[in-house]
Amino acid sequence: MDEKISRRLVLAGLTATAVPALMPVQIKAFQQTLAPQTNKVSDRFSPADPGAVQLQGFLGDRCQKNARVRLLARNENELLGGFQQRPGKQAWVGEHAGKWLHAATLAWRYTKDAELKAKLDRVAAALIATQQPDGYLGTYADGQHWAMGKEQGWDVWVHKYNLIGLVTYAAHSGNLTALEAAKKAADLLLKTFGKEGALDINERSTHAGMASGSVMEPMVLLYRTTNDERYLEFARFLAEKWEEPNGPKIISTLTNQKSVQQTANAKAYEMLSCLVGLCELYRATGDAKYLTPAVNAWQDIVTNQLLITGSGSSKEHWTAPRQFPSSAQSDVAETCVTVSWIQLNQQLLRLTGQARYGDELEKTIYNHLAAAQRPDGGAWAYFTALDGKKPYKTEQNCCTSSGPRGWAMLPALAYMTSEDGVVINFFTSGTAALKVGGETVVVRQQTAYPVDGRVAITVTVPKPMKFALRVRVPLWSAIAGYKTKPGDYWVLRQTWSRTQTITLDFSIPIRVVPGEGGSAGKLAVVRGPQVLAVDEQYNPGLNLISAAAISIRPPQLKSSVSQRDADGGPVYETPAVLMQDTEMFKTGERITLRLVPFASAGASGREFGVWLSQSRASGSSEDGQ
Repeated sequence: MDEKISRRLVLAGLTATAVPALMPVQIKAFQQTLAPQTNKVSDRFSPADPGAVQLQGFLGDRCQKNARVRLLARNENELLGGFQQRPGKQAWVGEHAGKWLHAATLAWRYTKDAELKAKLDRVAAALIATQQPDGYLGTYADGQHWAMGKEQGWDVWVHKYNLIGLVTYAAHSGNLTALEAAKKAADLLLKTFGKEGALDINERSTHAGMASGSVMEPMVLLYRTTNDERYLEFARFLAEKWEEPNGPKIISTLTNQKSVQQTANAKAYEMLSCLVGLCELYRATGDAKYLTPAVNAWQDIVTNQLLITGSGSSKEHWTAPRQFPSSAQSDVAETCVTVSWIQLNQQLLRLTGQARYGDELEKTIYNHLAAAQRPDGGAWAYFTALDGKKPYKTEQNCCTSSGPRGWAMLPALAYMTSEDGVVINFFTSGTAALKVGGETVVVRQQTAYPVDGRVAITVTVPKPMKFALRVRVPLWSAIAGYKTKPGDYWVLRQTWSRTQTITLDFSIPIRVVPGEGGSAGKLAVVRGPQVLAVDEQYNPGLNLISAAAISIRPPQLKSSVSQRDADGGPVYETPAVLMQDTEMFKTGERITLRLVPFASAGASGREFGVWLSQSRASGSSEDGQ
């Protein structure tokens, strides 16, 4: 694909740079479709093309399993049945096809898996074949489109995900039919709910208008892809509708009250989806009133809602401030919320270039996203508590469809480019081929991070080039031998020649985090970016997880010589004392407590716990995060 088309797709926020195997006629058609257009706000950081990135280690392994074990294995009849035989068996069953298209397209670009590409083409073609003449691409019966009966109201929501999936697939595959199908569906939404439409989109929605209102995101993407101003105007119109008496008032509430719990009905997933749309609308228009609510919401979530594992919500809603429910009984951290939180942080990182958003991405991906995914990649948890058992499911539901999108987005987050160089957000062995000043710069990492903090970064350039290398320094870390600011980017500006290697030594501290709210009086152990947990599988006889308390603070962790966790990583051992009797141990007895990352805890089906009791014999506490 030529450079003009490439730039248009990058501007569309789809991170495509070189779609392979397009015939000249397809290129010409895309040129006619993608008229020149720019954003009003330029991203500080641009995501990498996932096809130019290869990740190894823990992150790379989870990405590969996501593609092969989950996405490639999805039953096509389950994805498409609700469209092929309307009405679908469940109100929002239609969301799964669009979510799958989005995740599978990005995963194919990353893995270059021909089998996955063939499945993509089949699913997209089959979905498009069900589109009705007026553009309708939902799963409700004729005469019930946009209905509001019991278990209805999800029609616009389903179209949102179809738009996201089709536009992403079209951008990366060059499939014009998919783009035309997306435009037909969008045109129907404009005709039905626009200024001249007969229906009120706030009414034809669940969750105070937020479900339908979240179609703002793909509308802006479609505008950026086609340069059709109607789609941008509809996105602006949606923002206005939100502020009507029957709307969710997302902009005004988050601008003034700055509280997600006080916004609309506090439904976390739908609200985050709307905030992602506002970021896209700000990028397209430059109007700060669209960005302010997203930044305020982010700050409120980090301060008052976010668990130490990087997700939030209880029973799918935001809670009263600083409650931090984490038990299984509280239905915490819906996986849809986890992935939407990743999307919001991705948007804000792109727009601002501020490392604090990269810090939150690292926390969430290493902990709650990974914990919700079974380590073999084949199943997901709907809710993922910080104690109990992991409720993995293989069945199709909103969260098992959302989770794979998180891993599919990761390669484009790990590396980015700035106006003046290269950005490294995640540390893992692998390579990235990044465009800098029209030239291809290859960046290679060699590291065992986060087990070890040593990261060797090798930069190869085709000719002498002057540019900046930005490396995120986590908020809890520092680079030995360099003056750095934790929670910021370390920047090296120089002229690069041929191949040069820089070795950075990040500190990997062990921290003790005191519990709050529902976990008050307890503590958690965090090593580097990873929250650790006690898993019964590695602690035989310790049938009461809460019975153990670390006896040294911060704990002295050493790797077990005989055990590995479900991801092949180390099992850590630390001295502990028993606070109550168990089947094998007595109160006060000193034992060796074994901890594993929350990501792999409970993988065998045994009980686990993040929050530990406090021992009076332990030393003074360090503050946590």
